[in-house]
Amino acid sequence: MKKALTILIVAIGLIFPDGTEATREDKPPANRRNFVACPIVRDTKTLPCWLAEYEGELYFLGLQGSSASEFYPPQLNHEVLVEGTVTNEPRICGGIPLRPVKISVITELNRACNTLLPAEDGREAPAAPARRFTDDMRKAGTETTQRDFTVPFDFDSDYLTFHTTRILSEAARIAKAVNAAKIEVLGYRATTWLSNGNRLMEAQTIAEKRAKKVGEILVGLGISASAVSVNWNPTPESCDGVTDPEKRRVTIRIMP
Repeated sequence: MKKALTILIVAIGLIFPDGTEATREDKPPANRRNFVACPIVRDTKTLPCWLAEYEGELYFLGLQGSSASEFYPPQLNHEVLVEGTVTNEPRICGGIPLRPVKISVITELNRACNTLLPAEDGREAPAAPARRFTDDMRKAGTETTQRDFTVPFDFDSDYLTFHTTRILSEAARIAKAVNAAKIEVLGYRATTWLSNGNRLMEAQTIAEKRAKKVGEILVGLGISASAVSVNWNPTPESCDGVTDPEKRRVTIRIMP
């Protein structure tokens, strides 16, 4: 209910961050597809495909994989926020591919999101992508020149995936290697511009939650608590319908 109320407020407000009023024509670029829908699983002879439907069209999101896969799949019984760009590539599993595509699972349960489609001839999944995260890639790096890091997050979430925890580990490694005097952690919240013109705003407290979690993890990785400065910006970042996922983040700056 809280989520729905947030969406409603943003939708009926129709006000841009600069104070100007929106019109009905104000929407993201035509090749963008930003929407909330129930994910759909299509069975195949290889890996299951994840799809989502918007305005009568089916879109391919990605293949089911492991936690180390580049594509982190949706969940049944939950809606998903899809943010992607339409391609001219051939359909995959019956859906138009979105590349790049960002998927965020909506935390509230929705038991209606349980569609499973059977395998069909001619709608096979492509070969699974080569595994990018080998044992060598799991090892700590050796360079110590990087000073700024960005930790991305899913919409309205402070959950850290396998990929994002690696960013924190690398930041902590370099901070210890250069004996950093201070590490600045800054959390942000954002707004997503949906294809129907509505704006979906993250919870007011999410920037704080993200920043505090990152700060706690850095301390847990061996950084002195006195060296970690944690702050957050409660004002949501503006939306453009294209780069909105990049604004859901925590930045880390190492001060030698």
